[in-house]
Amino acid sequence: MNLDLVIFDMDGLVVDSEKIYFKANELAAEALKMPYSFEYYRQYIGAGTEEMLQKMSHDYGSKNLVDEFIKLSRENLYDLVEKNGLPLKKGFMELSTYLHDSHINKALASSNNKDAIDYFLKKAHLQTQFDFIVSTDDVAHAKPAPDIFNKAWSVADEPDKKKTLVLEDSINGINAAVNANIPAIMIPDLIEPPKQFRQKPLAILDDLGAVCSFIK
Repeated sequence: MNLDLVIFDMDGLVVDSEKIYFKANELAAEALKMPYSFEYYRQYIGAGTEEMLQKMSHDYGSKNLVDEFIKLSRENLYDLVEKNGLPLKKGFMELSTYLHDSHINKALASSNNKDAIDYFLKKAHLQTQFDFIVSTDDVAHAKPAPDIFNKAWSVADEPDKKKTLVLEDSINGINAAVNANIPAIMIPDLIEPPKQFRQKPLAILDDLGAVCSFIK
């Protein structure tokens, strides 16, 4: 592929964080005696925090309870990362090195906030890996709205969108790329896409190393 820019999601694509998020949430739910399951968690993968807060407040009937759940989850998350570290997803360094050597810009576009992104990149030793970083703080609407990918494309000097590629692990993320009219490849993390969804990305690949082979 002839590329000028590759836009990466972060959670579940660059860093193997989704399992840690779920564990942090599960521990918070246990402490607060809230019913909680992976099936409930999975609907928010790749989505924005505000949407999650509104939906959970409705489902649990208490914004205060959900606020406490979020607070405990965040504390648990940082405890887990400090204790166990933050592993990279397979193939990231291979792909990152190829893009660098090929003079293709790398942007990070994450639904996380800037402070969390900085923390995770530091813990994963990735502070110098990206040319541009865009967070949920920089946009009005979360995925599947196109805002975050359009923002990343814009700060990268608006290359031809046909020479831009989004890499995502979530259905919400792929839908955001489609809505931004940017080609995308999906590398599923915790959720396999349904059959009717599979025509949306350019390809569905096993890991970022396979992306490296695909775009060469």
